[in-house]
Amino acid sequence: MARSIALAACVAAAFVIFFLSARTPAPLARSAPPMAFSAGRAMVDVVAMAPVPHPIGSAANHAVRDHLFTRMTALSLSPRIQRDESIATRLVGGQSYVSGGVVENVIGILQGRDRAAPALTLMAHYDSVPGSPGAADDITGVASILEIVRALEAGPRPARDVMVVITDGEEAGLLGARAFFADDPLAARAGFILNLESRGGGGRASMFETGAANGRAIDVFRRTAVRPQANSLTEFVYKLLPNDTDYTVARKRGLPGFNYAFIGRQFDYHSPSSTIAALDQGSVQHIGDEVLGTARALALAPALPARAPDAVYGNLLGDWMIDYPAWAGWLLLAATAGALVVAAVRSRRAAPWAWSDLAAGAGASLLILVGSALALDAARASTGVAAGWMEYRPLLARFPPFEIAMGLVGMGSLLAIAGACALWRRRDGPIAGLWIGLLATGLIAALALQVFAPTTGFVVAWPTAAGAACAALTAGATGRRRVGWTLSLVLVVLGLAWLGGLFHSLLQGLDRADACGFVVWLAAMLILPFAWPPQSERLRGVLGGLVVLAIGFGVAVWLNVTNPWSARYPLAVMPLYVVESGSGRAWRASPLPLDGWTRAVLRADGGTLERLRFPGFAEPMTAARARAVPRSVSPVSVARSADGTVVVSAPMAVGAILRLDLRADVPVGAAAADGKPTPLLAEPGQWTHLRWQAAPGGVTVAFRPRAPGRLDLRWAQILDHWPGAAEPLPPMPADLMAWDIAGSTVVVGADRFTWTK
Repeated sequence: MARSIALAACVAAAFVIFFLSARTPAPLARSAPPMAFSAGRAMVDVVAMAPVPHPIGSAANHAVRDHLFTRMTALSLSPRIQRDESIATRLVGGQSYVSGGVVENVIGILQGRDRAAPALTLMAHYDSVPGSPGAADDITGVASILEIVRALEAGPRPARDVMVVITDGEEAGLLGARAFFADDPLAARAGFILNLESRGGGGRASMFETGAANGRAIDVFRRTAVRPQANSLTEFVYKLLPNDTDYTVARKRGLPGFNYAFIGRQFDYHSPSSTIAALDQGSVQHIGDEVLGTARALALAPALPARAPDAVYGNLLGDWMIDYPAWAGWLLLAATAGALVVAAVRSRRAAPWAWSDLAAGAGASLLILVGSALALDAARASTGVAAGWMEYRPLLARFPPFEIAMGLVGMGSLLAIAGACALWRRRDGPIAGLWIGLLATGLIAALALQVFAPTTGFVVAWPTAAGAACAALTAGATGRRRVGWTLSLVLVVLGLAWLGGLFHSLLQGLDRADACGFVVWLAAMLILPFAWPPQSERLRGVLGGLVVLAIGFGVAVWLNVTNPWSARYPLAVMPLYVVESGSGRAWRASPLPLDGWTRAVLRADGGTLERLRFPGFAEPMTAARARAVPRSVSPVSVARSADGTVVVSAPMAVGAILRLDLRADVPVGAAAADGKPTPLLAEPGQWTHLRWQAAPGGVTVAFRPRAPGRLDLRWAQILDHWPGAAEPLPPMPADLMAWDIAGSTVVVGADRFTWTK
């Protein structure tokens, strides 16, 4: 019982420390000192720029651009507009994905003493996705940069220029950043990039990505950032993900820098709920403080950080961050091995144990790792929520109870597995050998990471080192000295608080419940002596673990059977009015699962619900026939010039989004979009997918076929309004929200063009 009480006290204390360290700071008022960052001052710009959605090319986005130009002029940045057509391409599975449009970047310079020195570049994007006001993503980044520049102006003149690059079209494919770094002469002056982003509506900001050879840059970050938050595991993992930001463009060009974002309140990411009212102003304060400290140091420094081997870095707790060269990880592993030797020697002197206990401890380690991962995965499944970005939203709407459920399942599985192992062992005696065997598996895993991915090894090495220190201090849990146990308890509490942050990040950022089993396994390194029941309580230990496990599953099932939607966390709906070019046939359709309101909208014209696939959309939709309405856009046309070039002309209405899919059955050459060479139709028989925005004149695709053949076309033009001739949408209940292109008219078509020469 005493062990259970001690474990509960450690977990409770760790939770309090984790909670306090994860809180955002109080936002400073507009009256804050001039050289300080003030969220209150930044929010004035957020309010001005994020009242409504403002995707690239929209009138609302032009209003944001004009506000930016005025503000940057007032800040003595002498801004200018870079207007350029930008094209982004990528090849996946033989299919080309091409996005493009006209962007309007807003660029200004705070002049430094040495105009020839490489410039510090502050970067964020001002466009939003359709349907979202984007108060966090990325108007917070834009407003924070304006406030950072104001704070820099209030201090000494920078040693170098501070270049402000506010990009357009980031959400459409990093178009503004591509245009700046490819075509603007100022791009050659960029020496170090600080990019501000968001993937939620709250939480502490994290510096989650750096440039290559970051050793000295990380040292500057650790010393200068106010309340720094970063770790080299995130940097490593982010490289493996398909996610991109504007900094991706700069990094591919070899530019060093830091990428910042906060990811709390992810329900609001790319959502209509990303409003001014929903934005956590403490997050604005934290990202501003974190960036300003480093920006000021870099702006005033006589030289920017030189390249050096990548460092290992991370927060121990709260704002306390450390960094060290990757080779120093070997020293930590050696110290951990030494602590295990001390624990083995001391424990065998106090209460001899069999060497076979080491193997039993390794076996228990594997059971905890696999068993907890399976339990957590089962608990995630019992919520009834499928994997996927949109599918995850019911859990994001109630993330705290979901996280509690997963935490209980993780702890319950650890207790139940430890109790079951104790029952299987049958004989009583010290668990020192078992604990050391378990810690040895952690040491082996940390060693493997040190060899193959040295900047990530700390995630295992730190908890294992803490556990080994506890084992040495307590003689493998056999010692009786109060000093050793007291120090050990402190390490356990701090270690669990740190692991709580890792658990939270994995669950929130990746939605990988099974990966959280890895955190449970690391927690076992610290708490095995408390989780392992004595002989007289082994059955009770198993039952206790199963009870905790059952409570966690109970909360998960409750999330399954209750309604998650409310006025604050509404259900996403996307009714569309689809019109077929040529025939004039029309449908009311929805790519999202139907609720009662959307079902009624689709059936409003008396049509029967069916599943249909429309051009321009990858997945089929639920649709019902609707009244025909006048066609409001010109169709895509194809012609062949005298020299054999095939020209596809796709007109676009103002503010429209074009989706155009092309497939040729023969090789082609000289492919171009709006006259710019573009890898279109890269493989015969494979589709090229074009996504174009902010191009009132439309887009022209040209190519020269190398043999007789045919071209298949599918296209959809998305207009940001419901047809005027159709019955208007009824009022929407408070627990629903119009998602992305909801309420749009979509004109679709398909055609085939052949040539014989």
